[in-house]
Amino acid sequence: MDYFNITGTTKEWIILFHGTGGNEYTLLQIAGDFAPQASMQSFLGDVGEGESRRFFEPLKQGQLDRVDFESRVDAFLANWETVKPSDATSITFMGYSNGANFILGLLEKQPAIADRVILLHPSNLNYTFEQTAPVEVYITTGALDGLSVPGDTVKLAKQLENVFPRTTLKLLDGTHAISEQEIEYLQQTFKRS
Repeated sequence: MDYFNITGTTKEWIILFHGTGGNEYTLLQIAGDFAPQASMQSFLGDVGEGESRRFFEPLKQGQLDRVDFESRVDAFLANWETVKPSDATSITFMGYSNGANFILGLLEKQPAIADRVILLHPSNLNYTFEQTAPVEVYITTGALDGLSVPGDTVKLAKQLENVFPRTTLKLLDGTHAISEQEIEYLQQTFKRS
């Protein structure tokens, strides 16, 4: 999986995973808006290309292809120790939609992979979390989101709270897109933490 690094003025690192159809540049501005001094590492999904680029195969009848999903999560984790920023004082994983769902797969297998996780419009795809970890998890979604259905996202947040007690869900106006309101929420959250 291709990626690149941008070195900031702090050793706080934000690791980025774009949504379907995005690329390694998609989330840079958003991350820069709420953590302008942070260093960044941004990954490019290697399934499909252009408008269909993603981190794992598309859902089939609303369900994950578990074999494909887990093999891609395992491949990332096998490589993570070699690409992980060695100078990081804190690590935040941030993903949007498909990227957020990929992060959830990482948390299934390695729950303490990051200090903080930001899931923008994730889907509830029957994940299984068995180990607790002191990770801060922030979830956002839109009240009119037709892909990451708000009711399902609330259920996902409740499930995550059982293993990540520091889970926060923010339901905002909007659809399946990152809004200004969402960026403002992230800015405020980062200032407090």
